[in-house]
This record gives sequence, C-alpha cells and structure tokens, in this order.
Amino acid sequence: MAIAKGVAILGLALLLIMFMSFWAAGRTRAALDAGARAALEAQGNAHRFIELPSGTVHYRLEGPEAGPIAILIHGFSTPSFVWDEHFAPLTEAGYRVLAYDNFGRGLSDRPDAIYNADLFDRQLEELIEALKIDRRVDLVGYSMGGAIATIFAARHPERVRSLTLIAPAGLGVALNENLELLKRPFIGDWIVRLFGTRLFYSAAAKEAGSAPNPGAFLAGFNRQLEYRGYGDALLSTMRHYPLTGADTFFADVGASELPVLVIWGEADETVPYENAAKLMELMPQAQLRSYPGAGHNITFADPGLVSGLITGFLRVQDAKITSAGAGGKPRGPLTRLEARQCGSCSHDAAQGDAFEAGPPATGP
Repeated sequence: MAIAKGVAILGLALLLIMFMSFWAAGRTRAALDAGARAALEAQGNAHRFIELPSGTVHYRLEGPEAGPIAILIHGFSTPSFVWDEHFAPLTEAGYRVLAYDNFGRGLSDRPDAIYNADLFDRQLEELIEALKIDRRVDLVGYSMGGAIATIFAARHPERVRSLTLIAPAGLGVALNENLELLKRPFIGDWIVRLFGTRLFYSAAAKEAGSAPNPGAFLAGFNRQLEYRGYGDALLSTMRHYPLTGADTFFADVGASELPVLVIWGEADETVPYENAAKLMELMPQAQLRSYPGAGHNITFADPGLVSGLITGFLRVQDAKITSAGAGGKPRGPLTRLEARQCGSCSHDAAQGDAFEAGPPATGP
C-alpha cells in the first residue's frame, strides 16, 4: 500500500511539473499585439496589417491598381515571405499582387480557434472583402496553400478567375511518424509547447540553404517563432486541416471550367509527386508542369522558373478577357494551352511548348 501511494504521489508530482512547464513555456514568448506590430513596422520587418472579423492579418499588396489581382497563398509552416522573389516579376508584368500570412503564421493573429478548412477559407474571404477587391482573382497556392486555394475556388467560384497549384496538399502528404505522434492529445501539445521552436527552426534551417537569401529566410522564419501561439496553431492544423482527403473540393473545381495550372517537383518528399496522377483525374482541365530534379521547395528555390510559369499562365487568362471577352475563346500566340496527357504523370518534355513561360520542363 505504501509503495502504491508513493507511486501515485510521484505520478501526480510529475504531472504537476509537466503542467507547470507547459504553462510557463506558453508565457515565455511575447504576445503578437498592437504594440508588437507597431514595433515590427518601425523596424521595417512588416508590411501592412488589417483588422478582419476573425483577427488581424499581415499582408503585402503591390502592383498597378488596375491590374489583374493575383493572390499568393503560402503553405503549412513558412509564412508569406516565400513569395518575396515573385513580387517583382509579377508586378512588372502588370499584375497587382497580394500575399498574406495565414492565421497562426508569420505576423498574423493566432486566434484561439480550430485551424480547419473553414477558418482559412473565412480568412481569405474576409481579406478580399476588407481590401474591397471587386473583381475575380487569380489564386496561387503553394503546398497547404494549394489546398486553401482549391477549397476557396470550390466554395466561391464567382470570385476566382484561375487557379495555380504548386505541389498542393489536400490529396495526401508523406507519412511522418514524428508528426503522427504530435497529433496525439496531451503528449503532442506538451512536445510542441516545450520543444516546438527548436524542431521548427531545425527544419527551416535545412530548407534555407536552397533559398536565394538563406540568412533572410531564416530571419523571417525565426521572427514568427518569437510570438506566442505559432506552435499551437500548427498543431491544431495538423489535427483538423484536410492536408489529405480534400478530393471532393478538387473534383468540384475539376467539374467547372476554371483554368488550372499545376507546378510540381518530381523529387518532392513532402507532398509526393505521385499525387499528381490523382489530381489530373479530378481536374482534367489542369495543365501540369513537372521537374524531375526539383523538390517541395521549388517555389523559393527557383523563383525565376515558377514566376515565369505563373506569368505565362496568367497572360492566357488576360487574353481570354481582352481578345474574346469574358468566357470567349482566347486568341493570339500566348493563348494556346495544351492539356498534358498525364497517364502515369511521368515527366513529359514535349509539354514545353504548352505556353510561353520560361524553359521547357526538363528540370530546373
């Protein structure tokens, strides 16, 4: 009896220590409040902030006011600075470009909410309304941002002119035993709260080497870790967001006439390129551009290639409006887009002439 009582006391003490360490770890980071945002702006580390019904959002908006609007949506853990190298080529091509931090990432709010498809869909809808965007937009989504863009296009087809997906999540991600452990109640929360910063930064450091400016990449990534709630938001996303199983939304877009461009690195180990076969079945109108030597980081590892593909694709949409009217057939040399015959979705170099957008698909 004495031994059992001692074990019980020891167990309670251990639980108390875990609870106190969990609570303390959550309070060590600063709150991302109005004061913090003002300081970030003064330091030149933030662009703009806007208050939405669901929370404050950090965003960047540049380019000619009358230009077609391209909205760039980032992925699971790295915020909107992944699009930094895309602003110049897209704005110089005449597009008004909007990039923003998803809730829980970057310098946007970390609301006390379930991070599911509804939250991110509502954030984008509220942002469009708050910025008074009154015309259809071109959505560009990378990784989890691809799922966000697809779900938004399926739910709000009247707001979307075209869809570009770069290694999109939603149809499955690579299995990771560590991530599966984090999804478990209590133990996952404790690990993320105490060790998440180290784990997330370590993963980002591996990716930074392929960025045009590794130092700026890591500085931007680390900045979001300084504020309370990042790890909790990622954990909730792991548990509630459809990184897999969003087939219905892809099929809904596929049943429409919405133009779709898909860009994928065939060496992707995060969102496997094998998913492209399923995507092409669900979205038969999609144009697939794949690169054998590229991985999941293709968006920031080779921004010249990716922005060229995006620009070429968007020019086709411009031609549809200006040359033949909305809904009319496009005309001119930039308007011919041949659908890739996917088959097994293996690389097809002959697709290189599909549209005028950088080098043919023979690798980055």
